[in-house]
Amino acid sequence: MLPLKSMTWVLLLLLLSPAIINLSTSQSDARWAAKKRRLRDKVHKMFYHAYDNYMIHAFPHDELKPLSKSFTDSLSELGNLKLERLPQDYSGSALTLIESLSSLVIMGNNTEFQSAVVWLSENLTFNVDARVNLFECNIRVLGGLVSAHLLATDSTDRLGKGVYKNQLLTLAEDLGKRFLPAFNTPTGLPYAWVNLKYGVMENETTETSTSGCGSLILEMGALSRLTGDPKYESAALRALRKLWSMRSSLNLLGTTLDVSTGEWIEYSTGIGAGVDSFYEYLFKAHILFGKEEFWRMFHSAYIAVQKYFRHGPWYHEADMRTGKATYWQLTSLQAFWPGLQVLVGDIAAANSSHREFVYVWKKYGVLPERYLLDHQMLHPTEKYYPLRPELAESTFYLYQATKDPWYIEVGESIVNSLNLYTKVDGGFASIRDVTTMQLEDHQHSFFLAETVKQLA
Repeated sequence: MLPLKSMTWVLLLLLLSPAIINLSTSQSDARWAAKKRRLRDKVHKMFYHAYDNYMIHAFPHDELKPLSKSFTDSLSELGNLKLERLPQDYSGSALTLIESLSSLVIMGNNTEFQSAVVWLSENLTFNVDARVNLFECNIRVLGGLVSAHLLATDSTDRLGKGVYKNQLLTLAEDLGKRFLPAFNTPTGLPYAWVNLKYGVMENETTETSTSGCGSLILEMGALSRLTGDPKYESAALRALRKLWSMRSSLNLLGTTLDVSTGEWIEYSTGIGAGVDSFYEYLFKAHILFGKEEFWRMFHSAYIAVQKYFRHGPWYHEADMRTGKATYWQLTSLQAFWPGLQVLVGDIAAANSSHREFVYVWKKYGVLPERYLLDHQMLHPTEKYYPLRPELAESTFYLYQATKDPWYIEVGESIVNSLNLYTKVDGGFASIRDVTTMQLEDHQHSFFLAETVKQLA
């Protein structure tokens, strides 16, 4: 097991990943160094344009509506495509502020970080009648609180003396306790939804995704290590082990399943929505906790992905039982895969896939949600771009691994597109249709937590 001090720094790398490493200006080519400085300054301005507008027009609600300069209390809407069972009295949990905490530190703004920590310590409560998606609340809220706690307690003394007394960890543990009723199933696989005040609601759906029950180990494991209470990690680990036991003889897992029966619902699977973070968390859990069990799972799964999903630089979907191709499509969430491949050390494969995502980005100006590979055309309805970070993340990793200045040019292209197509007076707006660049009145919190941070 890693010593606590070492674990803290590894955890920071994973939870804040990948932006805490500053771009080096020591390269001999002064032109590239100057370009990186200009881009960094431009990205800092983007962050504050988004952050300041949120604080003015939306805080303490969850997310900013940049076109109308208003707000949405969207925590209960995350993952809730049909907008079912929305709470009546929920008035927000400052979601964007929570997700911005680590970004504030990356931007070097310890003053605002301290103000945010103090406000959350004094005002944030999870004793609210709100049905939330376990996966989304875990990665955004619990992850945001745990990473901010680590930043508040590291050796840099970025907070004033006596300001911080583990308040964020206390909030994180309170939230973790509210997650635990979701794991009370015959299989140990958690419900996708849990009410923060009342637990699992009557007649709650038993359907969830592979990502939904297989991407909890980092945050809940870290919470256990920081509090000394093993129950959070134990719950997440039991779910992960059960999920892995459900794999096919090809070492493939489906996309959706029933947490009560442990039976698969959707057999078609890939590396995109519903499955993506399962692979990411397996490998990062191996790095963070040092368990060979996680590496063995990931290694087997990775080999299966390369064997059954890969077609040249692209990755299609396949039936988990037979390995036969089902859907030939690129989804924007798949753009995380080259970054994961860099961590694994498969640089050539990462570069090959990354260039195809960049091709589609440049074709439309941004990365559409779904692109049909067999027809080389957009999906007829999923034409939107909600300011997703995955391509920026993979670009960052590839630059750090290779120092190839071409990736700086890709980053510049992403920055320029975001400013050209999505920047408005009240923040940054999502794109409803990439063919017309029609905007949608929503600035997702992950734009501040991930997209801008990974470009910084």
